[in-house]
Amino acid sequence: MDVALLLNGPRVRDWQAAALAYLLDADDDVEVTAIVYNEYENDATALETLRRAVELREWAAVATLNNLLVETGRERGYVDIDTLVDRDAVRELSVHPTIVDGWKQRIPAETVDEFCDDVDVAIRFGFGFLVGPVLSELDHGVLSYHHGDLTEYRGQPMGFWEFVHGRQTAGITVQQLTETLDGGGVAASKTVDICDLRTWEAVKRRLLEESEDMLATAVQSLRDGTVREPDHLGDLYTLPKGRPVLTFAVKNAWGHFLEGA
Repeated sequence: MDVALLLNGPRVRDWQAAALAYLLDADDDVEVTAIVYNEYENDATALETLRRAVELREWAAVATLNNLLVETGRERGYVDIDTLVDRDAVRELSVHPTIVDGWKQRIPAETVDEFCDDVDVAIRFGFGFLVGPVLSELDHGVLSYHHGDLTEYRGQPMGFWEFVHGRQTAGITVQQLTETLDGGGVAASKTVDICDLRTWEAVKRRLLEESEDMLATAVQSLRDGTVREPDHLGDLYTLPKGRPVLTFAVKNAWGHFLEGA
């Protein structure tokens, strides 16, 4: 199984590095043969950025304050990709994706053609929401993590709504991407117990820690032909507004108080 990595740069987050290392250690028949780097630059003006902050209203303020006050730890770590992959032995490409509908990213067909013949599957650890030929030209498409159960929680932020809703568990999915937002085929899934966690940061950390072995499971599912379509798709969540923001701020602050008590 020859793999292309889709990255935003020559570093990956530490949980992504752990998942990739697990895959390469667990499966001698998997080899990274290409890396595609995203050269997209957000050219939003200061006014557009301000408008976005106004749209997010109270969440922009609460999230900023929360990030300043809380040490998020694990999810902020990065690992150089060359500690995992011999970059001298792989094909490296840089691409400026075309922006579709103002937010989706399309890797041009000519770039896909440059590596698709030598690659069976791509793993998305960068780029945004992908559309276009990269999803269809590879034998096994593109694998991507979604830290949520597709039948219950689609969208974002990771683990936020499960935390706010007081759920006892949260899901993790490795999906074979389609052009349906968080609606791809399920190559691996896991249910994680979060009932003992008091803060959103703790929920995120556990979801990332539990992600390590799932990429290897997903690749095996591709081989076995056991990727399945979800029975149904859950509600599509987005960044919160109004009462959920207040619920989060109170619950998370209380959780941190209890952890420090």
